[in-house]
Amino acid sequence: MNYKFSFLAAATGLASLTLLLLSCEKDYVAPATPSTPAVSSASFVEQFDNVGDLSSKGWVFKNNSNPIGQNGWRQGRYEAASVMQFKFLAPEPFIGFPAYNASKSPNDFVSCDASCVNDANGIGGRGDISAWLISPSLPMKNGDKIIFYTRAINDANYPDYARDRMQVRANFLKGGTDVGSSPASTGNFDSLLLDINPAYIRNDPAGNTPAVPGYPRAWTRYTLTIANLPAAGVTNARFAFRYLGTDAGVFGGSTAANFPSVVGIDSLAFVHQ
Repeated sequence: MNYKFSFLAAATGLASLTLLLLSCEKDYVAPATPSTPAVSSASFVEQFDNVGDLSSKGWVFKNNSNPIGQNGWRQGRYEAASVMQFKFLAPEPFIGFPAYNASKSPNDFVSCDASCVNDANGIGGRGDISAWLISPSLPMKNGDKIIFYTRAINDANYPDYARDRMQVRANFLKGGTDVGSSPASTGNFDSLLLDINPAYIRNDPAGNTPAVPGYPRAWTRYTLTIANLPAAGVTNARFAFRYLGTDAGVFGGSTAANFPSVVGIDSLAFVHQ
């Protein structure tokens, strides 16, 4: 994915319990949007049509990026670009992409992007990204599923490819929202459920295949199934989406060559057994 937009115009006791992920299914042909689960009252679907309402639902936003940037997780980014983009010879018509499932507008999803870090203010231009979107407190049992769609930018008009990464982590035992305070810290979210593009492979056609799994450039469904919890389950757990970047940012970090883009999440379902 060639992506070089500029944000310059926008001020641009279980303590020893081992929790394993039973399965992670990645479907490159997106099936229908998950319907509202009816398995349990703890189940829910979140379409992210109004990210501003998430806090009232128990969601928590934390941005541990350094230096911290202007934005963290926000309403889905799909907006007109009216000015010349960074290191590009002509303006792009849009920054971002439309929602997977839009009910009101093409911005009906949640996204995070390079503006969550301010690499222009880092030492030598370095920026390290760690932006968290943390779920409400939930009961969880073996067999529960976390289902969502995600993607990054697909734009062939920029001269360099971007590199995006996102994790899904869980805090099964402590129930809080502690993720530490540095880009490297994970706090109580010590269970890694999924890591998309941990090697920071470029988001181009050669880096978006099962053999070379870069970040998907089209909406792609992921299904995570929880296993190896106590038989009775746990009553106070959370999962979180963590957008990551190492020595990266709007200006490409200290190397001026490591550019994140925009990642989005849509049509999230938590299915409780």
